[in-house]
Amino acid sequence: MVSNRTEWDDAARAATYVQWVACDKRIRETSRVTGVPHATVAYWAKQWEKDGPPEHLDGEIRKNAYEFVDHANRVRKQAMEKLEELIPDAEVKQLSAIATVVGIMDDKIRLAQGLATKRTETVHTLPTREEMKELMSGFADSLVNVAEDRASETVSIEAESVIVNV
Repeated sequence: MVSNRTEWDDAARAATYVQWVACDKRIRETSRVTGVPHATVAYWAKQWEKDGPPEHLDGEIRKNAYEFVDHANRVRKQAMEKLEELIPDAEVKQLSAIATVVGIMDDKIRLAQGLATKRTETVHTLPTREEMKELMSGFADSLVNVAEDRASETVSIEAESVIVNV
């Protein structure tokens, strides 16, 4: 009986790992791009999520990542050149499609290089004038209350010490 099972070598596993990372860890897309069956990619991805890629694949992964980034940079450059060519008399649909390709390639390059593809911005706002007045008023009131409490405690302690000394 002959087995139909495909044996995957280290080069194929490393190439699949690089594509998996470049595809933002989407198994179905990785399977489609690499030709490795979905179930196989899912099995490998589960291991990669848990333990990372096997150490013995490091060299092969670096090589594949370099080749992928190099190829993606060339495709992005070609898309940019085509976009520049089409700008004078292109329809919006053409420009939009090519700009999308440029963006996708840029994201894939950043993922393969281990860089962020999303930007999070935190915005801090200062309180309004009225809010500041309310805050400062509350702060001043609490200072006055603490000072009054301290003064009454001081008076009562001084009175006790006078009574004790008499």
